[in-house]
Amino acid sequence: MAQIELGDVSVTRVKEYYGPVGMTPGQFLPTAPEDAWRSDPAWHAPDFLDPRTNIVNSAVQSWLLRSEGKTILVDTGAGNHKERPYSPVWSHLRTDFLADLERAGAAPEDVDIVINTHLHVDHVGWNTRLDDREWVPTFLNA
Repeated sequence: MAQIELGDVSVTRVKEYYGPVGMTPGQFLPTAPEDAWRSDPAWHAPDFLDPRTNIVNSAVQSWLLRSEGKTILVDTGAGNHKERPYSPVWSHLRTDFLADLERAGAAPEDVDIVINTHLHVDHVGWNTRLDDREWVPTFLNA
């Protein structure tokens, strides 16, 4: 896992998903000017746009910060088992996110603060998890 130090803050990326989202640029970002994706193809391809398929690639990730004795999670990814008919690529996921979070050095109960930068589905999914067919909070101490 990629980790960097910024002053007294440790930052670790915890990746949940990276790959195609099943949409063309116009579908994924319908208000973006069409020529924005064509103006500099080297900037987009292959990380953000597959030039062979014209399908957008996206990363779903969280950022684990440690500072002044606190463990902070910025964004909580897409989450497993969620019904997302409008976003099939993120519907009913079964990722190893919580295990990856632990490999990064924090179990869910270690997280003191959760920050959701905004409320899209790929930023709030692990706020809850499925436990014995019931949705429960994931980060009980946050």
